Amino acid sequence: MIPATAAADLKEVRVPSEFEVTIFATPPAVNYPVFVAASTDGTLYVSSDGNGSLDRKPHLGRVLRVRDTNGDGQADEVKAFVADVDSPRGLVWDHDRLYLLHSPDVSVFVDADGDGVAEERRTLVKGIGWTFKERPADHGSNGLTLGIDGWLYAAIGDFGFMEAVGTDGRKLQMRGGGVVRFRPDGSGLETWAEGTRNILEVAMSPMLDGFTRDNTNDGGGWDIRLHHFSGLTDHGYPRLFKNFGDEIIQPLADYGGGSGCGAAWIGEPGIPDRWNNAPLTADWGRDWIYHHGLTRKGTTFVASQEEFIRLPRVTDLDVDGNGAIYAASWIGASFAWVGPEVGFIAKVTPKGHRPEPMPDFGSLNAGALVKQLESTSHRRRLEAQRTLLRRVDSGELDGKKVMGLLRNTATGKMSSGATKAAALATLGQMNLPGVAARLARMSQETELAPAILRALASRRDTMGTVSIDLLKRHLASTDPKIRLEAVNAAVRVTGPTSASALVRLLDDSDSLVVHATVRALVEAQSISPCFTVLDDRRSSSGARINALKALQRLHQMSVVEGLIRRLESESEVTRRAGILTTLCRLHFQEGVWKGDSWGTRPDTRGPYYQPETWSGTVAIMTALRGSLNCADSTEAAFIGREMSRHRIPAGDALAQLIRRAVTEASLLPAIAAQLSEAEEVPAAAVPLLIRTATGADTLDATRVQAVIALIKTVDASGWRAVLEALPKAVHSRVDGKNQFQRR
Repeated sequence: MIPATAAADLKEVRVPSEFEVTIFATPPAVNYPVFVAASTDGTLYVSSDGNGSLDRKPHLGRVLRVRDTNGDGQADEVKAFVADVDSPRGLVWDHDRLYLLHSPDVSVFVDADGDGVAEERRTLVKGIGWTFKERPADHGSNGLTLGIDGWLYAAIGDFGFMEAVGTDGRKLQMRGGGVVRFRPDGSGLETWAEGTRNILEVAMSPMLDGFTRDNTNDGGGWDIRLHHFSGLTDHGYPRLFKNFGDEIIQPLADYGGGSGCGAAWIGEPGIPDRWNNAPLTADWGRDWIYHHGLTRKGTTFVASQEEFIRLPRVTDLDVDGNGAIYAASWIGASFAWVGPEVGFIAKVTPKGHRPEPMPDFGSLNAGALVKQLESTSHRRRLEAQRTLLRRVDSGELDGKKVMGLLRNTATGKMSSGATKAAALATLGQMNLPGVAARLARMSQETELAPAILRALASRRDTMGTVSIDLLKRHLASTDPKIRLEAVNAAVRVTGPTSASALVRLLDDSDSLVVHATVRALVEAQSISPCFTVLDDRRSSSGARINALKALQRLHQMSVVEGLIRRLESESEVTRRAGILTTLCRLHFQEGVWKGDSWGTRPDTRGPYYQPETWSGTVAIMTALRGSLNCADSTEAAFIGREMSRHRIPAGDALAQLIRRAVTEASLLPAIAAQLSEAEEVPAAAVPLLIRTATGADTLDATRVQAVIALIKTVDASGWRAVLEALPKAVHSRVDGKNQFQRR
């Protein structure tokens, strides 16, 4: 029986006119709902965590199985599927088992007899989060999503993890936020995206584009960003976003303040077109679930945002195979346990929709199961796929027959794009000999190529089975989506031998293709092919710049020595500048992480959060000083600016800049930038800094840097006198008393 408080809860929920809403479940039976996962038939699994986000008391977490057995839109059966589990977060239901991320691990809980209580537990990934001894669950490892490609995608907050270990012994570390993925058996653990802050869940489309709502502050505010993931992308938090934005995947949108939470892809019959086939994201701070319309633009999208469901303190949502959306509210909660009467679950359904009867997937024959891949329901397609794979693996279905049926569906003229993608992804997951070769042959058809390349890249048996010539044809495609998938597949299916073909895409017209190409070249340690691009005078400026972006991530002496040799013989200004910037980038490397958090206000200067020297540092510094000695004023200023941007202490190079700046005014901004970050300011620089701060043509940013440096020349009680000694024009034009005070 739903209590009377449901009526009050219902008043807090608003939905579009095409939908109706009921209060599906209420406390104390269902409380503290962090994440929800709907099975295809509408059974709901709820992660309930009485610790909230900040408390660390054991035995306050559980996973509930919640059902509406009489079809009235309200739950009448609640069971503790897992009665006691700390920090339950993301969860995915598949047939008879629940995959659960509960820091520090990911486990699978099996309910073989279907009584609503798990009787078996197996650990799949160890150490993918933190225990209560180190940290609370907030900003930790969060939601799980099962893609049509058979991977489980885990959204990781900015606490990251020190060492995750899968069932195959594969180890992974993530400093900060991102997305990692692994197979449902716990194998294949890998990074899929990095450089996010505190994401909670990824909405995966039928075409395997990922979307999430992030809450980040590397731009100065507390802003919500909508990210698009396509594999092996870097989104910049906190090292690159502020000062190295050309190296990252920029967000689809920045929506200002908020608190991003769960996400889900909605693609179900009965949901009006206006709201369907799109990612929905939840914002706890704004009390809204948002719909994001997507318009394809090359390999990425232009996204809109529209209010969809208002729900107080919304944390997560999911959809079943009947078109019902379940949304979790955290209303009444704090950051720790405040009693049992916290939260509720709302159920939102399209008005007048009568879903087709749900098939008994387990009893369908092979042909009928493959036919289900033609459903307009993403959830039913996924259910059919999982059933096919399970029954082929068990020998219940003839694998060769299923392969033929899947091929026919994938190539059928009447099949939708989502159906083709599902058929090919199913084929790609089948553990049968000859599958990779069959997929490679099918990839000749342009429409199928992106999905086939993804399937090939996901398989364990493709290395060496796909010809480099086939890959080269796809890398040269006129379709940027095919080029992107070919780049992402290159390292997996052909290894480093694909590097000579990859470098041709360093000046691609699509920025996401370029980004992926740089990452693939780094992954393959492709030093020689990148130097070949630099040495070829026919190479475009874009290709050269991006070859250098790959080299700057490869901290090897052969890279440093090669760059220095080329710098010594290079006279063209732009090409010299590119090499100098790359040497500056290689001067430091990211230090070994000891498990500390970078806090709520991390150092965003970049390009490293923990810059440390390495064996190549001395040679790089020697080369930079040598270049400075013979540089004209323009190049000297450039070197000074790049050293400052890369946080390289100038040392005697700074002394040289100061001497030259007496007669070369163009060096003043570089000196101001260096000294604003320095621990001490040489006395010889003070007149130059005053000159910079008072110059009529000085840019405001440089003026601020000069004043910050001047403040360091007096004690804490005297810095105001420095400001007062400067002309009033400085005070009126510099955006900055707060900046001075923060220093």
